[in-house]
Amino acid sequence: MKLNFLEALPDAFFEIDHPSRLLELFGGPTLVSLEGAAAEPLMISTLLHGNETTGFFALQRLLRHYRDGLPRSLLIFFGNVEAAAQGVRHLPGQPDFNRIWGGGEGAEARMAREVLTYARGRRVIANIDIHNTTGRNPYYACVNRTSEDFLRLANGFTEIVIYFTEPHEVNSNAFAKFCPSVTLECGLPGIPEGIEHLYRYLEHLLHTVGDKGRAADEGRIYHTVARLKVPYYCRFDFAFDSKSSRDFSFIRHFDHFNFQCVPRGTVLAYTRRDGPQLAVLDNRDRLVTEKYLGFEDGKVIARQDLIPSMFTTDGDVAREDSLGYLMEPYQGE
Repeated sequence: MKLNFLEALPDAFFEIDHPSRLLELFGGPTLVSLEGAAAEPLMISTLLHGNETTGFFALQRLLRHYRDGLPRSLLIFFGNVEAAAQGVRHLPGQPDFNRIWGGGEGAEARMAREVLTYARGRRVIANIDIHNTTGRNPYYACVNRTSEDFLRLANGFTEIVIYFTEPHEVNSNAFAKFCPSVTLECGLPGIPEGIEHLYRYLEHLLHTVGDKGRAADEGRIYHTVARLKVPYYCRFDFAFDSKSSRDFSFIRHFDHFNFQCVPRGTVLAYTRRDGPQLAVLDNRDRLVTEKYLGFEDGKVIARQDLIPSMFTTDGDVAREDSLGYLMEPYQGE
């Protein structure tokens, strides 16, 4: 897979009305280097998932605003523009573009390594990876380190920070090896409020990145401790139907649990008696289902108070990636 490189954006970039048109403009994944008054570049990645559009819209607006001169140099990676053309997370047969940053010899992994090598050589001052969620979530940020320079990147975007170590193949973790890095989760794709919120954050960051300021409130830092996986052979829905013929029938508004305390004893789904069980895996991929979930009388029940994040009602995402994550308040190392 060939990585395109540009040192200026074509005029047509500022006129297109949707990221689905980036494929005809760029032809494939593209790294754009734009010079600004401050030489050390800020690195921004967007469209690693082709249907997560908020990053494109906010960046297009930002770059229009600073078309006559940026206050800081930018490196912008426009990721899976082929998937964006079809409005999907990734194309059939493609890897997830946010799982290609941990090494490997596939074409996409080699492309990611090329981006990382160039960014390291340019001594990027920080890395921002922009995403949307597939379920109902507040704005939040994810970090792979809890030092102040990482937590400071969350300031102005959110007061909710998640510290995570798995999956380790993600963009933010690769950049974290040589610069402060953060993943921004901007709510559902393309919502005007989310675009505005991200735009204001990026506009502020262009002027302040590298400054020493207040780090995130430690009382709002969570640590991802487990993820929920549906066995690949299972059929499931979100109808919350006790008579469903599916293996699991999850509560209708499953994603409304995100960042809430789900009390012990809450019924999360109906399931077939003597049927398959959900898998709950910790950060070392060990099966820890019994610690968190019980399966009684055709029901999936919380065995302790749970704090979910990224719970989704998108069946494709649930099957391919995960049903969601479980968190705990972060207590430090």
